[in-house]
Amino acid sequence: MEYVLETFGLSKSYGRTKVLQNINMHIPKGSIYGFIGRNGAGKTSLMRVISGLQLPTMGEYSLYGVKHTNPNIRK
Repeated sequence: MEYVLETFGLSKSYGRTKVLQNINMHIPKGSIYGFIGRNGAGKTSLMRVISGLQLPTMGEYSLYGVKHTNPNIRK
């Protein structure tokens, strides 16, 4: 199966505050997903990491099969 987005142990912290912890997901090509949750659940942080606006504290992710470990993902 081909995936648009895959995350492997994705985590993000701001200082001592953990906002994302060990996120693993696989979103198949052609799917439509939404992220819902309470305020402060980490939705915006997850999107900022996946879009390359912030670096994850730990873990990695791939978009369309390309792993993004480079801090300057937008190049």
